[in-house]
Amino acid sequence: MNPYAAVDWETTDQCLSQFHLHEPRNWIDPESATHDPAGEIADGGDQERSSPGDLIDKYQFAGYSALAVTEHEYYVDGTKHKGEPFFEDLDVTSWPWSQWERNGGTGDMIPIQGAELRGTVEGIDERHDIVSLGTDLGHGRGQSLLQVATEIDERGGVSFLPHPGRYPQPEGLEAYVELFERVETVLGVEAFNARDRYPGCRNIWDELLVEFGSRRPIWAFANDDYHARPRSPENERFDRSRTVLLLEERSPAGVIDALRAGRTYVQYNGDSIAPAIDSITVDDGRARVASPEATSVRWIGDGDPIDTGTTLSLRDVSSTYVRAEASVPGGAVSCTQPLFLS
Repeated sequence: MNPYAAVDWETTDQCLSQFHLHEPRNWIDPESATHDPAGEIADGGDQERSSPGDLIDKYQFAGYSALAVTEHEYYVDGTKHKGEPFFEDLDVTSWPWSQWERNGGTGDMIPIQGAELRGTVEGIDERHDIVSLGTDLGHGRGQSLLQVATEIDERGGVSFLPHPGRYPQPEGLEAYVELFERVETVLGVEAFNARDRYPGCRNIWDELLVEFGSRRPIWAFANDDYHARPRSPENERFDRSRTVLLLEERSPAGVIDALRAGRTYVQYNGDSIAPAIDSITVDDGRARVASPEATSVRWIGDGDPIDTGTTLSLRDVSSTYVRAEASVPGGAVSCTQPLFLS
């Protein structure tokens, strides 16, 4: 199973996207492609908190084409209500964009409605986050993670698990396995978050790929989790982790279709810029990755490195799947989705 089999690499749009972002906590410069505010401590002064419209503009200025502002379920109108009992005004999303005079459209940023919700998981003390896309659900209302994912599904949306490496796994991946088995619209997990805050995310992704194989693909996501908070230089988040969409149609429906089908790859920029992938093909028993800017390509099979180079012979590979990582100096890497071999 190859999620890229139907991609026409000559004509398909490669669109930078973010699906895990928050309304600005401070002032940001919408015509800057760098992290705002700079430094570890905000300057303060008379500058007001920027609107989500400025956030949309900032990412568009940086070259992005699709965006979901996925505010926390407990954060409304600049006020944090974490730990408070649920009340109806919390059940909102950062939508519609027209309230900030941003509408999206042909040639503009493609808008996706979303929110970062939470659900309980047995054995984990804190509630587990889940990102909802394509629905108006704004709060998990204290339900289990499975119940929240099911409600997203019933409303016609899709979801993924952000930063899974953040949470302890007392029962291994048992809770995740049940979730992915029961709700097919939970599309995958975040492999990179911000400045790769949780490297263990990729271990969890690989374990899930081994568990499910081609019968239930688990796709990778990568996002900045940007809040427009002051950060030290080594922790700045803007334009660090991102998902590249291979779009057949530039529309919200086209974005969701690409996410469902795994017609994406993910990038972590590190201290550099991750290389673009020009094509991913499988033919004549070989998998090939074309990434002219990459200085190295590593192949992963069932969680372990198995080869290097742009071409991998599949005849002697016994793994359930393989995936490629194309890298450049500075820690920047582009990761393909899995190519399933059985």
